[in-house]
Amino acid sequence: MDSNASPTCPDCGFRIFNRRYPKCESCGALLPDSIVYTSAERSAIFEAERLGREAREREARARESDTVSGVPDELAATETIIRLS
Repeated sequence: MDSNASPTCPDCGFRIFNRRYPKCESCGALLPDSIVYTSAERSAIFEAERLGREAREREARARESDTVSGVPDELAATETIIRLS
C-alpha cells in the first residue's frame, strides 16, 4: 500500500477514514490488522489529543485571567497611568 494513499476496505473498497475503528464504516466488515491502528498507537493518539486539549484549556484560562472587565491588562495599566498623569 502506498504510504500516501488512504487504505480501503478489502471487502467493499470504501476508503477508510478512521483507522481507530476495527470495522468498515460502509459495509461493517472487520478490517485487517494492517489497516487498523494497534492498541499502542491508539493510546498514543488519545494521549496526544488529551495533552493538546489540556494545553488549549490552559491557554483559554490564561487569556481569561489576563483581562480585567473585558479589557486586556496592558490596556488597563495604560489607562491607569493616563488617569494618574
